[in-house]
Amino acid sequence: MARPIRSLITLTQSSIAGPSSLRPLAPYSLRSSSPLQSQVRTAFNLSGWDRYLPKLPRWKSDEQAASESDLPSGPIIDVPSTTTGSDATSTGGSEGEGGLFDGIAQEKEGEKGNRKAKKRGTEEFTEHRYKSDEHKISYRKLNLLSRQIANLPVDEAIVQMQFSDKRASKWVKSTLALARDHAVDKKLSRDKLVVAEAWVSKGPKIQRLDIKGRGKYGIKHHPSARIHVVLKEGKTKAQQYEERFQKDLRKVRSAGVVREDGVLRRKVISGWTW
Repeated sequence: MARPIRSLITLTQSSIAGPSSLRPLAPYSLRSSSPLQSQVRTAFNLSGWDRYLPKLPRWKSDEQAASESDLPSGPIIDVPSTTTGSDATSTGGSEGEGGLFDGIAQEKEGEKGNRKAKKRGTEEFTEHRYKSDEHKISYRKLNLLSRQIANLPVDEAIVQMQFSDKRASKWVKSTLALARDHAVDKKLSRDKLVVAEAWVSKGPKIQRLDIKGRGKYGIKHHPSARIHVVLKEGKTKAQQYEERFQKDLRKVRSAGVVREDGVLRRKVISGWTW
């Protein structure tokens, strides 16, 4: 009975069109014998393309670097440390703190400071003059704001412009803030900075057509103006209060000796004697 059953299984495997789970078929049995026609198209992927790219260095993690540093790979040479005690205390004695480009950023900041110092020179500044750009406003309107900030501490002048109802007050406030920062950059004391002078100059007028009725037209003149400020080191608020107090104190006079045996005189208020 074993032989007929085995022959029946082989007959069914050969007659089935698809692949059988009982016996694997040859790779080219279901298709033509040509291996080129039997290739199956797959989705395009970039796997394996990295072998055509140049080898780039890869950053290693701290754990990998520590594990590799533990293994001796050649003669060990002791290099003396160049860090001083203050540097060691500032870093806290812990390695790995800070970014990779911190040193480069510090060098760039130092070069920028050196360029500013070379441009300005080594002389000490006592004042800072700042001239704003042209602003589309009438010089009469801007002159009112310049009178408001004159002879005021720069911080107080900025506060006055912050709470002003004028439309150009915001622009004047930013101008004062920028001039203050430039003065502080010149090593002037911010607590003593005062708007010593403030004036306005005219700018060019822009002409535009003003269309009228019945084919008529006119000319519109749009004025512009700019503000100039001079910041100097003056007296602080405490010094001004002390000076004012001493001035008021000098006006006080003592009563002294009063004679009470003098003749009383009636003060004549009008021309009438009664």
